[in-house]
Amino acid sequence: MISRIAVILGVLTAICSAADVNVINNCNEQIDPGFFPAVDYDGGKTGGFVLAAHENATVELPSHWAGRIWPRTGCDNEGVCETGSCRGGINCTDPAPAGPTLAQFNIDAYHLDFFNPSTVDGFNVPVIIVPGPGCTTPPVGGTGLDEGNGCQNTTSCPTGVNYEVVFCT
Repeated sequence: MISRIAVILGVLTAICSAADVNVINNCNEQIDPGFFPAVDYDGGKTGGFVLAAHENATVELPSHWAGRIWPRTGCDNEGVCETGSCRGGINCTDPAPAGPTLAQFNIDAYHLDFFNPSTVDGFNVPVIIVPGPGCTTPPVGGTGLDEGNGCQNTTSCPTGVNYEVVFCT
């Protein structure tokens, strides 16, 4: 009986420590968000998808996920993009090379989520990370190449908070 309770508590802890991220495309053009490593989306794992202008989609970053979300611009039907292309086409299998603005996350690291926008690899569109209820940290943005690598803006929230990543604010 005690082992069953331990298993149930372990499963509940893993579920609670994941973070939902609503990816919002406020741009006037299609943006194909890329993810590395892959995230949970629409019942499976993905490294990216097509997101029409002024649309949004929610993905789940699992517990202990440390990675990047980035906007890919000017993409064709094969996932070859003007900025932010990656191996795998639409479904990225590795991080983007230099070029795009980044939203970086480290989920459930010592019961905190760390996140920051970054222009260390380049800048293509403005990106803002907005923490949800349960976190007092204000939104953090990467809105220009002159902002550097975003390290000075690394912020945190308690694990269990959800986020928005907004392209073209």
